[in-house]
Amino acid sequence: MIKPQKIGLCLGIFLFSFFVITNSQAIPIKPILESFEQMFKFLKKGADEIPDAGKKMEDLKGIDKSDNVMTSSETSKKFGDQINDFNLNYVSELKNSGHNKLLELHGVKNGKRLSEVIDKSDIDINEFLEENAGINIFRTFWWSGRVFRTSNSFNKPEEDRLVIECKKKNENFYFTALLENEKKWLLLSANIKKETDYMEIKRQKLYVLVDKDEYIIFSTMTPKDKKYPLNYFVIANDGRFLHEFNMNGTDSPRYLINNADKKILKSNFYCTKL
Repeated sequence: MIKPQKIGLCLGIFLFSFFVITNSQAIPIKPILESFEQMFKFLKKGADEIPDAGKKMEDLKGIDKSDNVMTSSETSKKFGDQINDFNLNYVSELKNSGHNKLLELHGVKNGKRLSEVIDKSDIDINEFLEENAGINIFRTFWWSGRVFRTSNSFNKPEEDRLVIECKKKNENFYFTALLENEKKWLLLSANIKKETDYMEIKRQKLYVLVDKDEYIIFSTMTPKDKKYPLNYFVIANDGRFLHEFNMNGTDSPRYLINNADKKILKSNFYCTKL
C-alpha cells in the first residue's frame, strides 16, 4: 500500500517540475525526465532505497540559472548576426534589382501588367482583390505613399524606391516601397525574429489601407482560412512604428484606423530608411 508521505513527496516533485517548465524559456529535458523516473520508483520502493532523490530536486533548481543565461546570450547573438547579414547582403539587392524581378521575389502575380498601367481606368481592380476576404473594403488600391514623400524621416533624399527597417524589441521588419509607377507597391521583404519559437512572416506584397501625410496603415495578405489579415502596421511621419498581431484573423482594421492617431503616439518603436 502506498503511504501518504510518498504520495505527498511525489506530488511535490511533479508540481515543482511543472512550475519550472512553464516559467523557463529553454530547459534541458533530461533532469526533468529523471525526476519523474524517481517519482515512480518512490511508488514501488522506500525513500531510503533512492539516495539521489534530493539531488534530482537540486538539479531542477539550477536549470534556469546557467542554461538560460547561455541560451539568451546565444539567441541575442544569432538575432544580431541575422540583422547584420541582411543589411550587408540583401539590402543592396532590394535597392538595385529590376522592378519586375523584385515583384516576383515577393510573390506578386501580374505585377508587370499593373506596373505598366498609364490610365487607371484601363484596370478593373476587382480582378486583383482577394476572394471573399473582409479586408477588400478597406484597401486603397491606388495609393501614392504620401508619408514617404512629405516626411523628413523618409524623403532625404527623395527616392522612388525605399528600403525601410522597423525595429521592435524582439523582431525587425524590412519593407520595400516602390513608388516610381502609377501603381505603387509596398512589400514585406524580411521579418527577423529573436525568438525562434515564433514563425517569421514570409516575403509578400502588402495592402495599403490608409494613405495620409501623417501615416500609412497597411496589412499582410489574408490567409485562406481567415477573414482578415493576421498583421496590421502603421508607419508615421516621425518614424514611429506600430505592429498589431490579429491572432485569430477575426478582427477588422476598423478600430485601428479609427484610433491610429492615439495609438501611434504611444509606440516606442521606430523605422528608418536604409
